[in-house]
Amino acid sequence: MSTGTYIIGALGVSIGFAGYNHVYCKYNECCDNQWVDLKSTELEEEFQKNLFGQHFAKLIVPKILNTHVLKTQPKKALVMSFHGWTGCGKNHVSRMIAKHMFTRGSDSTFHHLYIGSQDFPHKQEVNKYRDRLRKEIEEATKKCERSLFIFDEVDKIAPGVLDALKPYIDYHENVKGVDYRRNVFIFLSDAGGNNLTGVAVKFWSEGKNREDITLKDVEYVISKNAYNEPGGLWHSEIVKKDLIDVYVPFLPLEKKHVKKCILAELRARKLRTDSSIVDRIADQLLYVPEEVELFSASGCKKVNQKVDLFATEDFEV
Repeated sequence: MSTGTYIIGALGVSIGFAGYNHVYCKYNECCDNQWVDLKSTELEEEFQKNLFGQHFAKLIVPKILNTHVLKTQPKKALVMSFHGWTGCGKNHVSRMIAKHMFTRGSDSTFHHLYIGSQDFPHKQEVNKYRDRLRKEIEEATKKCERSLFIFDEVDKIAPGVLDALKPYIDYHENVKGVDYRRNVFIFLSDAGGNNLTGVAVKFWSEGKNREDITLKDVEYVISKNAYNEPGGLWHSEIVKKDLIDVYVPFLPLEKKHVKKCILAELRARKLRTDSSIVDRIADQLLYVPEEVELFSASGCKKVNQKVDLFATEDFEV
């Protein structure tokens, strides 16, 4: 066989493979811009429409995500840590990110969710958990270097487990030939929630707007609590080495924010949205402190259940 014939044959195989790959990826999820492409404008719009009472998340998350994904060679993987009471929107925001980052949203094979109380609860299993994490992150990144890893209930993860992430979120161009710098990692934790509430109460008692609270007012408190409170970030190398790029505070939700959650849920179900109905559903939730009923003890987490009761025909709100 002549050299020319060999080259033409090889070129034909290459073109044929590229054609097959194009057709395959048209109908099957692949790590390309058809399936993995952050729609930052749509994400910002959804935050404005469906995220209530969280000015930090609205200001920080879309901007830092967009900046990261636009870089072909960022210096490190993006690591965000969301902190606040339950029901304040941490999971809600992470779902919106997945929705606008992947065509298949949370169903994408490149979206990976770990839940602390289910996946990494036992202290005696730390080494096994670390091995599992290393294996799964390496395999996932080889399939797609623009993967999203979400760790929920970080405060319930056995201490030491998350240190397995360090090589993949540090300032390395590659680890064993694989580039992890375009990945996104998000930690969700209740740690620091009480301190954030304390700051919010202080501003309220001084007659200031919660929107006047700055990141400078709370970021150090959050990082200190994450490092010192029992859980996945307790005395972790991740915090000690400043590998978390941004701490995003989620403030406790006031009654007015809960009412917006209720209204959104009623609209989504095509139910009546009278203000009297919204008020009565909101009144079924518990607020703290009792004497002023300032913050919802469960955020918007129980709104779905309360609307279920309203939607039941034999239940009178």
